[in-house]
Parts: sequence; structure tokens; C-alpha cells
Amino acid sequence: MFLTEDGEVVLNEVNTLPGMASYSRYPRMMAAAGLPLRDVIDRTVAPALTGTGR
Repeated sequence: MFLTEDGEVVLNEVNTLPGMASYSRYPRMMAAAGLPLRDVIDRTVAPALTGTGR
């Protein structure tokens, strides 16, 4: 999302899953929080594999 100078919110792109390349914003934020990309992917996929996802 972007916020214009006059306060309007503009949607740039709507994704159901954030970009998962190592250079994408979401994995970089998770890495900064101490969670490497491999673990982010594991935590994203595990519920589907175990049937515990909603």
C-alpha cells in the first residue's frame, strides 16, 4: 500500500501470500526478527502437510 500526500491509500498489489524470494520484504523482515527463510517456508507449508491449517 502507498499513502499519497493528500492521505489517500492506494493499493499497489493484493497477494494472498507475500513474496517468498530471499530478497522480498516479508522474508527479510522475518530474518531481521531471527527467523530464516527456510523456517518461514517450513511454518507456511507445515499446516497444509499435517492437515492442521485452516
